[in-house]
Amino acid sequence: MEKDFSLSHEDAHFRRIGFLVYPDCQSLDLSGPFEAFHWADLILGVLGRAKAPTYQSLVVAKAPGPVRTMSGLEIGATDSYEDIIGGLDTLIVMGGTGCEDASQDASLVAWVRSIAPKTRRIVSICSGAFILAAAGLLHRRRATTHWIYADRLAKAYPSVDVDASLLFVRDGNVYTSGGITAGIDLALALVEEDLGTEAMLGVARHLLVFPRRPGGQSQFRGHSSIIESPIRPNFSELQAWMLAHPEADLGVPALAKRMAMSERNFSRLFRSETGHTPAEFAERARADAARYKLEQRCSTIETVATECGFGNAERMRRTFQRLFEISPADYRARFRSTLDA
Repeated sequence: MEKDFSLSHEDAHFRRIGFLVYPDCQSLDLSGPFEAFHWADLILGVLGRAKAPTYQSLVVAKAPGPVRTMSGLEIGATDSYEDIIGGLDTLIVMGGTGCEDASQDASLVAWVRSIAPKTRRIVSICSGAFILAAAGLLHRRRATTHWIYADRLAKAYPSVDVDASLLFVRDGNVYTSGGITAGIDLALALVEEDLGTEAMLGVARHLLVFPRRPGGQSQFRGHSSIIESPIRPNFSELQAWMLAHPEADLGVPALAKRMAMSERNFSRLFRSETGHTPAEFAERARADAARYKLEQRCSTIETVATECGFGNAERMRRTFQRLFEISPADYRARFRSTLDA
């Protein structure tokens, strides 16, 4: 039975949010934002600002009923997306390992494309960005996704300006977010946009999450984000060696000599094989090595900088600020293993 969810004058206080799920989606992509909007209603009641719920959340799928997520947890879809003919206030598309199949599902993508003009906000969590891209909603827009998927999204949809450094991005009425818990960050931003800072802070306090993460709204990539699986095995071996020896001389002359190539030919092939210049890869390798040491060890920042090939703490600090928008000291404070405490 088709349902018209466009807002009438009488129920305009409702903001109907559709959470689009599919097999092998990520359960936390749903539950995190879902709870944020639920708590927003509770907070408004406590503040005396609302006598009735502000948000009405719908879990939509190809058909109502159980949907198995990538972890095996089953969630219950309340509605079939094919039955929704009117608009929604907000459509939120989940990510997960099933996003590839979902982005190739003609009926699902067609529905997302058709509902978009009737929806105030379009949102994706994590790899849900692939579904928005397949529907043409990210064309010539800035977007983000989980850093693991960022390069794949950029290659599959060259017209999308992918920025994997951010937790979430708004471009017009289209919002995209990084992986998993970044969906909560984005949901808090949407609550603040709708209901104000006081309500958003109340939700953050009750969920025990940062209202705005310290160190900037940025993702933190790992080693795998800088490895592009070169075709030539000797370049894969070189990358592995660079990651294992950040303290070594990683300049072009030394690396070219190690590969028995001219410097010019080495630089050209390294970039074509990996997508990065040797200097870019070396800097990322050193930064990732430093992050690991900051998380796991009690060595001084100066010692970490030396062991990871930065030379001194100031050079490492400038690199961290540029790459991660956070200082090494602040990074250690946030991510140091509690096992060392």
